[in-house]
Amino acid sequence: MRVFVFSCLMADFAIAEQGPLWYSVRVRMKSHGVRRFLLSITLVGVVWGGVSCWFYVNDLAQPVLKPINQSYVGYTKVPRKSPGLHMEPFTFKGWDGGEVQAVIAVKDGEESSRQLSVIGDLMNQPVERLRQIDYVLVCVDWDHGIRSALPVAESLTAAGLTCVLWEPRGMDDRRPYCTHGLKECRDVPLLLDAVAARSGKKDPVFAAVGQGFGAGLLLQAAATEPRIRGLVSIDAYASLRQSVERTMPEGLLRPVVLWLMDQRISRTAGMESFDVAPVERAADMNRNVPVLVVNLAQDSPVSNFKDALNIYRQLPSDHRDVWTLRSETDPADATHRELRLGRGRRSQPVMVGLLEDEDRAMSSIVRWMNDCVVDAVEAPRVADPARPDLTATDMKL
Repeated sequence: MRVFVFSCLMADFAIAEQGPLWYSVRVRMKSHGVRRFLLSITLVGVVWGGVSCWFYVNDLAQPVLKPINQSYVGYTKVPRKSPGLHMEPFTFKGWDGGEVQAVIAVKDGEESSRQLSVIGDLMNQPVERLRQIDYVLVCVDWDHGIRSALPVAESLTAAGLTCVLWEPRGMDDRRPYCTHGLKECRDVPLLLDAVAARSGKKDPVFAAVGQGFGAGLLLQAAATEPRIRGLVSIDAYASLRQSVERTMPEGLLRPVVLWLMDQRISRTAGMESFDVAPVERAADMNRNVPVLVVNLAQDSPVSNFKDALNIYRQLPSDHRDVWTLRSETDPADATHRELRLGRGRRSQPVMVGLLEDEDRAMSSIVRWMNDCVVDAVEAPRVADPARPDLTATDMKL
């Protein structure tokens, strides 16, 4: 009897093992395993996505933090000689207390091909009035600043101008991260002091020509430095933020990536992309300073014709001009293109000067300096209510 009962209980247990209770236990154990597996996969995906995003943001921020000119990688900062130029190197103390390398360049010896081209273009239009400009500051790149500015210096010295070139990074690369003129422009007043002391003149006349990075730097410097009597800005971007945004691919995560990149730039260089806006500094320029805005980089996402127009529009100068290259839609013999800035009744007509090509751009710039900058130097300065003369002896504080 006991054997029969025991065998019946074992049969019932076997039935229960295969029944709903055991099935639910196995499903629950299996569901826990699936959840752990999915959680692990999700965690790995989040970590991998975060690491990939960090590397992606770092790759995007690196050219902003260190805009290196690859053409001069491996070259010394200050060349010993350059075709058609005599260079006199010197150093001065920068805004951060370190020494900065600089060079005074004049035409010397046999002319280079670039100098001969400018001399040929100017042969029928003498630019003898340029003698009233003592020095022209030339700035192009943050890295290898002197070497990258030599082509511009060759063209300017062909017209008899004396150029001043310097290293925005300072001696021995003491400034590892670029602030796109925000801090580098603080060297400009100290550079002018050093050049003035070397010249022996009481009030030497300075003009400035910048391209790319150098154009943005000089726009920021000229807004607060009254000794710069004329400025040529070539391919300056209106805002670093807009330029960075234009170089990024479209997508839903674009605002997040921009924010992360700004955090990376802020922690590394102590600034944000919003801080660098040459278009805002252009509005602070003195009305007595003539400014020429030139757009040569037609297809560059960093700076374009719209940036040039925005900078031109903000300038309060009594003499301002904006130039660009002639396009296929312009007549072959056209020298200007008429545009309207703004909308509705407040829009203003603008005559945009047209250049034939980049090779002849510097000759036209030299003529502009001969006419406009020298005129501003000779003319008496007009008082600007928005910019009081802090040097006046009768000014009441």
